[in-house]
Amino acid sequence: MFYVIDSHCDSIQKTEYGESLLVNPYNFSRKHPQLQFVAAFCGWPEEDAKTSYKRAMRYFGLFSVAMNKERDRIVQVRTYPEIEAAFAAGKHAALLSVEGATGLMGSTSVLRDFYDVGVRVCGLAWLSNDLAKSNRVTDDGEEDTGLTDTGREIVAEGNRLGIIFDVSHLSDKSFRDLTEIAEKPVIASHSNFRALCGHSRNLTDEMAKEIVRRDGMIGLNLCPAFIHEDKDKQNIDMLLRHLDHCIEITDEDHIGFGGDVDGIGHYPEPLTKEDSVHDQIIDIMVRHGYSDSLIRKVAYENYMNFLRKYL
Repeated sequence: MFYVIDSHCDSIQKTEYGESLLVNPYNFSRKHPQLQFVAAFCGWPEEDAKTSYKRAMRYFGLFSVAMNKERDRIVQVRTYPEIEAAFAAGKHAALLSVEGATGLMGSTSVLRDFYDVGVRVCGLAWLSNDLAKSNRVTDDGEEDTGLTDTGREIVAEGNRLGIIFDVSHLSDKSFRDLTEIAEKPVIASHSNFRALCGHSRNLTDEMAKEIVRRDGMIGLNLCPAFIHEDKDKQNIDMLLRHLDHCIEITDEDHIGFGGDVDGIGHYPEPLTKEDSVHDQIIDIMVRHGYSDSLIRKVAYENYMNFLRKYL
């Protein structure tokens, strides 16, 4: 069997305004069962922590509605055996994550509440907050002070619960602080590489090597701005250069999809929303001559191996 796993989407936000269902023709594979990490965003600019908490609660509610409304196609999963069961039934699977944890309100009890809802992956900051500095410290003129004491308390409780922490929006020092104290390997759920595109959202080679050294995962991001600074090079061919770069500096066992689907304005050429972006990328990889074994690793095997060990 062939599956698809993607470690980041913002699709639940689309359901808030009645724009779509959670599963749509472009954001889930039409050919294969897919596991999608579904992000509940709770770190919006200029929102206070209580408002961000309410936003997270609203998204959890929308997620629950989607799981009921679309139950013939997709099921929520919290454990690796549940992923296997969903795939065996020929269904898509959804794993809840948090992006920008301002909505935790700095409370370990709220983190436990999120865990009880099914959250298993947590990104501490989107913009800098009371937990950590974000990658935007330079743009915003902030000093990169890394994790706060409150952030460290949240990580300690997350370690106890078994949360997987996501570094994609963290500042460089927050990244270093987190990797020193996180007990499970971290993931960069939707990040590319600064060596090919200098955006602060991307990983340095040293960061990528540290993630791989700790047996973590990196999800390739479809956002054009994170693929290349030159708009003429913001395409899938250049995204595959990021894949090649990851393999060159680390290995081929810790890289997968992290598309940021529904979180970006448009997709790199030649992708369209008329068909599954994941199916399109896989077809392009075939045409580019990537081996069947590597395509399987990127599409699902690497993340399956990771989740089997750490979810």
